[in-house]
Amino acid sequence: MSPSLDLLAEFTFDVWLAAKFAPRLGGIGPDGRIWERMVACLLHRPGFTRRQGPGSHTLFGALSASGVEHEIDGAADGWRGSVIVECKATEGGVSKADAALFHVKVMDFYQRKVAIASKEKWWRVLCGTRVTARAARATAVNLGLLICDPGRLPLPVLVRAAGCQSADLHLPDILLQEIVRLGERALCPQQERWPYRTQANEIIFKPNLWKDSEIRDLMWLEDELSGSLLDLYERHRPGALERRATNLIWQARKCA
Repeated sequence: MSPSLDLLAEFTFDVWLAAKFAPRLGGIGPDGRIWERMVACLLHRPGFTRRQGPGSHTLFGALSASGVEHEIDGAADGWRGSVIVECKATEGGVSKADAALFHVKVMDFYQRKVAIASKEKWWRVLCGTRVTARAARATAVNLGLLICDPGRLPLPVLVRAAGCQSADLHLPDILLQEIVRLGERALCPQQERWPYRTQANEIIFKPNLWKDSEIRDLMWLEDELSGSLLDLYERHRPGALERRATNLIWQARKCA
């Protein structure tokens, strides 16, 4: 796994822990503003050298191409790439509309400085406190967005786990091969999903990157492998996830 995706896995794993355990450990689930601040605090980690928190209407000081002030809940970047986040603490979880709006907002920033941004690596992550419906998950995959919610382990975590040398000792080899094959495609940065052709001054869209059956397969693999990995944690390291979550939530509250 590349250093960029390793950092993405570390960040999304911590977001998952916070979303999964905050209601139990804190007594109540985080409201929208608390959740935004908590996720923004999790961006403070080695590998990111620049960060912005909730309430920003630019992306690291850059305006959107349309001039519209899109609110960005959090972002961080470094030499390994950038993570841009949208936080949702709604009852129904991340929706199709949330995914579509987030895509449009970040594309607007991408267009503004596309000659420079096209040489970078951006990952767009929707962070939810409730389980996301399948339709919204499929929409996100098709748009090149990642979803991190309490329903399953994040895709970067699953792909990293599948790449471990001993993974095939604990999990079916065919499932590991498939999560890597489909997962690596879903984890490509925005610049690979929406590449910019300098000479023609145009952003290219690849309409056949996904078949609907492949998206369904990927979502099934996420659910299946997530359950298997969590079972392994429970058998071999009982209580480890809750202890780590307790630590993270305590640190995030101090930061917020």
